[in-house]
Amino acid sequence: MAEGLRSEVASRLDDALDRLRGLRLGLDAEEVYRPEVPAALVAAGLHTICLPVDAGGLGAGLKETAIGQAALGAIDGSAALGFAMHQHVLGSAVESASWPAQLRQRLFAAVRDEGALLNSAATEEGGGSPARGAIPATTARIDRETVVLRGEKTWTTWLPALRFALVTATLEGDRAAPADDEPVIGTFLVDLQLPGVFRRPSFDALGVRASASGTLGLEDVRVGLDDMIARRWPGEPDPRGPAPGAWFGVCIAATYLGVGEGARDDVTRWALGRRPGDGSASVADLPTVQVRLGKLDAALRVARTVLLDVAGRWDAAPPGDRSALLADIGLAKITATNAAVTATDEALRIAGGPGYLAGRLERAFRDARAGLINPPLDDIAYQSYAKALIERTEAQAREGH
Repeated sequence: MAEGLRSEVASRLDDALDRLRGLRLGLDAEEVYRPEVPAALVAAGLHTICLPVDAGGLGAGLKETAIGQAALGAIDGSAALGFAMHQHVLGSAVESASWPAQLRQRLFAAVRDEGALLNSAATEEGGGSPARGAIPATTARIDRETVVLRGEKTWTTWLPALRFALVTATLEGDRAAPADDEPVIGTFLVDLQLPGVFRRPSFDALGVRASASGTLGLEDVRVGLDDMIARRWPGEPDPRGPAPGAWFGVCIAATYLGVGEGARDDVTRWALGRRPGDGSASVADLPTVQVRLGKLDAALRVARTVLLDVAGRWDAAPPGDRSALLADIGLAKITATNAAVTATDEALRIAGGPGYLAGRLERAFRDARAGLINPPLDDIAYQSYAKALIERTEAQAREGH
């Protein structure tokens, strides 16, 4: 049983990992999305792990989820990234008080009974990052109790597998905005089986090529006003509270930590088995290789320690105290993604020419770099730490310390 997991969670994870390993044996040569991959994780019941026990799940918190995500990432970065999107939306729905109770229960039932998978659909072509305050070009025209959605969302990971998406849109029509016409942004739970929903492949990238991150088209998709999860003005805090940011940050961090850990294990096995020259010593016996192995292992161990520490503190904290943990969750994310980049870089340096051939090490090298573009970005996190440090130092100076 994996350390830090309850037996029920470990059992589901082991089943999912066995299924994923079996699929990877036949898919390694081709980096394309396969529906068998999400189907295998659903068949193992892993998609319900963070559902509450009274909703038919195992009630896993952020720490257990992170451990599972890292294990998936070590086998298949694309699969882990797709599953991270489901986990972060579902986990934050469990913990966000602003979700309408009836809408939340409908979502939980679809996940439990139908194997529904989820993601957030917020990013738009040319619109900039939602994390940096972009206003959606996608519109939600409100007409009494009906909402008509129109627009496109890009970078929607695992799009072919999704049943639901959380769609952000600028509200229009009656009850949309106050008299000063300041835009209001609504977040809707959209069933992707509705008429007017189109899924378009659009992903051709350096890494995580099998994650099927496509374009979600919404052409006059009609939903109910009661499908709105929350509304806010630009620049206001998310009414769902800190949970969406925490679950996203931890699931992303764990995914790329796993990619780095998988590369570490692969290159160590390769170095032990490779015996150049007269065969009396393996590559792993070389002092320079041991330094590189030690360097990459240290980076990954630090990242895992930081990640599981903050995830555990999140689980233990009262809901009202959790916002204070977001800075450390950002730290876990940038630490984990940079550790994965370091580890996969060192792995290729150790393997030399064989590492550059298409295969697991080469793929992990590319996959790890995808984590650098997920929020929080390094520069934003570092700036926030600097501002907090400056403010704290100035306050101490005013107090005479």
